[in-house]
Amino acid sequence: MKKILIAITLLFLVKLNYAQDLVKKIPSNAFTVATIKGDNVFKLMFVKDFNESFVGKKLLTETSKSLDKNFTSIEDFGINLEKNMYYFNQLSDSITYNCFLIPLKDAAKFENLINDKDKKFKTEGDIRTMVLPDSLSIIKWNNSMMYFVTGSIKTSFFADSAKSALYGIKDVGYGSQWNNDTIIDSTAVVTPVAVDSTYMATPEPMDGQGFDPPLVKVKIQKKTPIKKITTKKNISKKKSTKRKVIVKPKKNKAVEEELVANSVVITEPDSTYMVTPPSSAYGDEMYDGYQKERAEQDAKKKQLAFVWMTAQADKIFNSNYESIESNKSYTTSLDSKAIAELWVSSLQDVYNSIAPEFGTYGKTGLMKGYGSLNAKLFMDKTSFRISTGLELAKDQADAYKKIMNRKLNKNFLKYIDSEKAIGFMGYSIDTKAYLEEFPKLMKQTYGAFLGARMDEEIELGTDLFSLLLDEEAVSKVVKGDALFVINGLNSKEVTYTSYEYDDDYNRKEVTKTKKETLPDFLFMFSSEDNRLMNKLIKYGINKNYVTVNNNIYKIEEKKSPIDIYFMIKDGIVFFGNSITELESISNGSFNTSISKTHKTLLAKNNFSFLFNAKNLVGKVPNEEIGGEETAKKFNETLGKMGNIYMKSNPIKGNIVSADISAEIPNGHENALKYLFSLIENASK
Repeated sequence: MKKILIAITLLFLVKLNYAQDLVKKIPSNAFTVATIKGDNVFKLMFVKDFNESFVGKKLLTETSKSLDKNFTSIEDFGINLEKNMYYFNQLSDSITYNCFLIPLKDAAKFENLINDKDKKFKTEGDIRTMVLPDSLSIIKWNNSMMYFVTGSIKTSFFADSAKSALYGIKDVGYGSQWNNDTIIDSTAVVTPVAVDSTYMATPEPMDGQGFDPPLVKVKIQKKTPIKKITTKKNISKKKSTKRKVIVKPKKNKAVEEELVANSVVITEPDSTYMVTPPSSAYGDEMYDGYQKERAEQDAKKKQLAFVWMTAQADKIFNSNYESIESNKSYTTSLDSKAIAELWVSSLQDVYNSIAPEFGTYGKTGLMKGYGSLNAKLFMDKTSFRISTGLELAKDQADAYKKIMNRKLNKNFLKYIDSEKAIGFMGYSIDTKAYLEEFPKLMKQTYGAFLGARMDEEIELGTDLFSLLLDEEAVSKVVKGDALFVINGLNSKEVTYTSYEYDDDYNRKEVTKTKKETLPDFLFMFSSEDNRLMNKLIKYGINKNYVTVNNNIYKIEEKKSPIDIYFMIKDGIVFFGNSITELESISNGSFNTSISKTHKTLLAKNNFSFLFNAKNLVGKVPNEEIGGEETAKKFNETLGKMGNIYMKSNPIKGNIVSADISAEIPNGHENALKYLFSLIENASK
C-alpha cells in the first residue's frame, strides 16, 4: 500500500511539473515551435561554470555595460534556468506573430533589466505590460513567465483593396493622388490621417483557431488644411492667374456601406484645395506628397498590428484554448534527451506562408506531400548530434523506399585510407526505381504549379519520358552508387593568360604562372554495361579529346587547372587527378586500411559524409588563409576538432531522417564544454 501511495505521489508530481511547463501556452495552430531545455543544458554545465566560461563572461560583461548595471551571474536575469524556454510563431493571411515564452524564477530581477526609468509598464493584477518604443513589440509578464511578441503585417493582405478598405487603409501609388485634369499646388496640404487611440476589437472570421486578428474600429479625424505658403520655388517670372477649384472625391456607395457595416468610421478631410496649371516645378512636390501619404498608410498599418498583437498577448495570459500538446505530429517529434528542438508544421505551410507574394504561382501546391519537419540537438560525453526528420505523404514515402533500396558497392571500400583521407561522401540509390518514380514525383510537384489546364500535357510528358528511357538499360550503365574521396591537398604550378598594357594602352597577351592548392581526389561509380562508355572513349580518342596509356585515359583539356584521368576495372569507373593512384589501382598494388567506423558508415547508409579535420592541418598554405598568424589559429582549431559525420537513416513509416554528428576529442568533459572551448579558441 505504501509503495502504491509513493507511486501515485510521484505521478502527481510529474504531472504537476509538466502542467507548469509553458508548452500549454502555445496555441495548437502554431506554425513553428523551438525549445531550449534548460534542465538538460545545465546538466552538462553548471551555472557557475557557464558564468566563468568565455561565452558567459562576454554575455555578462556586455549586458552590464549596455544596461549600466553589475551582473555577476545569468541567474541575475531572473530566468528559471531549470525550465523549458520556447519560441513559436503564428501565421494568418494578414499578420505574422513571432513569440517567446520564458519561465521566470524572480520577476523582480527580470524587471531590473529594464534600465530606462521612463520605460514605464502598466500593471493589471499580477500582469505587467510594457510596449517597446517601436510599438511593434510587446513584453508581458507575471511572477512565473514572460511573454514577448512582435508582429509583421503582410503586404499581400493590404494589396487586396476589398480587405484593406475594411480597415480604412488604401494602397498608395506614385501620382495616385492626382488625376489628369488637375494637379495639386505645392502649397496644398493633405491633412495627415490620425488614428484614434480607442479601438473596438471584435472577432473577425478567419482561418485558424483562436488567435485571429480582430476587426478594428478606426477613426480618421478631420483636420483643417494648412494655409498656402508661397516659396521662391513657386514664383514664376510671369504672374500666373490662379483659380480656386473645388475637388470633390468620388464616392463609392457600396464601399461606404461595407465600412459602416464593419464598424469602420472614416471622416473625410476638407476637400477644398488650391490647384494650379501643370508645371515642371511640381515634380518634387508630387513626390513629397506621395511619400507623405504612404507614411500615413504605413502608420495606420503599424497601429493596426499593435492592436492585433495586444489582443493576441491578452489571450495568451487570460484565455483557455487548445494548445500545441493536442498536435500529434508535434508530440511524437519530441525527445526527452534533446537539449534543443525545432518543429515546423509542414513544408507546404512554409510555401503557403510566402506564396501570396508570388501572385498566381503562389496558389499552387508546390510542396504537396511534404509534412512536418523537425530537428533535435543532442549533446553527451562523446559527441554532439543534430537529428532531422521529415514527414512524407504515403505515396511519396513508398516511392522513396523503392529509390533507396540499394547499398553501396562493397568494393569501393578497398580504396579508402582512413588515416589519410580528409573526407569522403558516398551515396546509393536504385537508378531503375528512380527513373520509374521520377515522372510521378514531378507530376505531383509541378502539376499544381502548371495548373489543371495542363493535366493532359503533363500526363503525356511523363508517358513520353518513360517511353524514351529504358530504365533497365540505364540502370546497368549507371547503377546508382558512387563514392567521392579527398585524400589530400597538393600545390601545383599552373599557367594562365593575363594582359599587360604599354604606355599607349595597347593590350598585350602574356602567359603567367602561379601556385594553386588543389584536392587530390578519387571518384568511382558502379557500371555493369560499359558499351556506351567504350563508344565515348573511342570518340574522344578519334577527336583528340582523350589519350590513353596502359588502359588509363587522360582528358585533354588545356584550360583545366588539373589533369583528370579515368579507367574502368572490375565493374567500377574511376576518375581521379593522381596518375600514381590510378596506376596502383590498375596493377593491384593500391594498399589502404579503412576503419571499422568508416566501413559501417558507408555500408549501412544510402548517404554518408565524413570530414576529418585533423588530416587537413598544415595542408593549406599560409598565404591562402590570411597569413602565418591566421593560419596558426586555423590549424590549432582544426587540430582540436573531432571527425564530423553526416548520414541518412532508413525510412521508418512515413518519416525520412538524417543525422549530423561530431566527435569529441579526448580531454573534454562533454560536447557543450568542448563547443565553448572551440568558440573561445576561435575568438582569440
